[in-house]
Amino acid sequence: MQSLARLLLLPLLAAPAFAQSVTGLPEQDPVVDAIYAIPDEDMQVMAILDELSNGIGPRLTSSTNLTEACHWAVQRFEGYGLENVRMVEWGTYPVGFDRSYKRGRMVQPKKMELDFTTNAWTPGTAGAQRGRALVAPANDVELEAVRALLPGSWLLCASGGATPRYDSTDEFRDRLGRACDEAGIFGVIMPVRGQLVRTDGRVPTDMNSLPTRVFISLRRDQFAELQASANAGNAVELEFDINQSFVAGPIPLYNVIAEIPGTDKAEEMVIFGGHIDSWDGARGAQDNGTGTSTTLEAARILAATLREQGLKPRRTIRFMLWSGEEQGLLGSAAYVEQHPKELPYISAVIVHDGGTNACAGIEATPSMAPMFEEVFGPMIAHTADAEDEDLRFRIAPVAQLTYPIGSDHDSYIPYGVPGFFWQQFGRTSYGYIHHTQHDFYEEAAPDYQRYTARIVASTAWRLANAETMVPRDEMRKASPPRRRMGISLGDD
Repeated sequence: MQSLARLLLLPLLAAPAFAQSVTGLPEQDPVVDAIYAIPDEDMQVMAILDELSNGIGPRLTSSTNLTEACHWAVQRFEGYGLENVRMVEWGTYPVGFDRSYKRGRMVQPKKMELDFTTNAWTPGTAGAQRGRALVAPANDVELEAVRALLPGSWLLCASGGATPRYDSTDEFRDRLGRACDEAGIFGVIMPVRGQLVRTDGRVPTDMNSLPTRVFISLRRDQFAELQASANAGNAVELEFDINQSFVAGPIPLYNVIAEIPGTDKAEEMVIFGGHIDSWDGARGAQDNGTGTSTTLEAARILAATLREQGLKPRRTIRFMLWSGEEQGLLGSAAYVEQHPKELPYISAVIVHDGGTNACAGIEATPSMAPMFEEVFGPMIAHTADAEDEDLRFRIAPVAQLTYPIGSDHDSYIPYGVPGFFWQQFGRTSYGYIHHTQHDFYEEAAPDYQRYTARIVASTAWRLANAETMVPRDEMRKASPPRRRMGISLGDD
């Protein structure tokens, strides 16, 4: 009898234990399969990016271009068949700023184009202004020696300590500042730290406190050449033509929202997006035209696939394009504060804001890992055989979600909402492009953009249909990001 009992038990011991599904999702997903079956030539993500970064251009918060881009995104989402498409005003800026054109060059002793920028919300030139380049005097003797040459000159200042200052003290830098104002110099030129010319800026508090002096940031090697030539006694002549203007506020600022409504869990949602604003030293292509275009393309291909298959998600899938990100996550932070009732119903917020490299990974805490293994299973399978290891999707185990990273998902984490910044891999150097003179469409990688659009669309579908929302255990304790002063927030 004991032998018989052992024989009867053997099949039970040998049979694998049945794995209970955490998400209730199918291992093979027809929607995901259809998304990955779309031919590359039918993907529109690069055309979207071209229209945004080249057709509209850079999108500084408070600029005319940004407002145009928000209206443009609404039209695109509506054209893709999404619902509840809207621009939600989150606040206003007291002063707007538009940068239309800039060119700088050395005209004597040789011709050379100059690689430079000016901060946003600073004045440009009165047309093309040509004048002599003078090395900034370091003391009163040197100041007297060049005083007669100051009118209509460009002042080369090798460091911040050499720039004119405009306080009321009797220190030399303040005397230099008064001399420059009295003489009417064209502006001050300073070198950047290296070869990357980064654009920054701070919005004025009102139209009565606008900056009036032109400060130019020039690529360091070019500055060194100008300075050496001037020190050698050459008459260095420069010309700058910088067309940029202030606009009286208040300037309304918007986030853009579009949705694929859910069914039985429609009050819950998953959010995917990026920021639509940019700095304006180049074209805002990778920061964050790439994230904006993959968000739009993911919405397009997912909506089209669901129509073809006659399907709807269980949860609402929301695509969001925030603005004011570059000034401190202003649009997303304001939206979260203005819509607190949504927060308990958000399963996750996932942001593409790391440039053009492929969104090929995501963090998962121990409590999230079992769910994510099922959610991302089909995408892992579809990318497992990629020759490029960077394109093989992976889940990165972490004890807690990384915070802060510096993008719009950060605004949600302090309120207990799981927020994710895609892990990105690829051949592109983000540091070479981020906020620099190189942020152009040509630096974006079409294969990575297509990859990311597919990942975003597939993840949105899978998370929207999981049995439960993303676990909120092991969330990092965090404080909401601080805003910059001078911004008026709208009401809910």
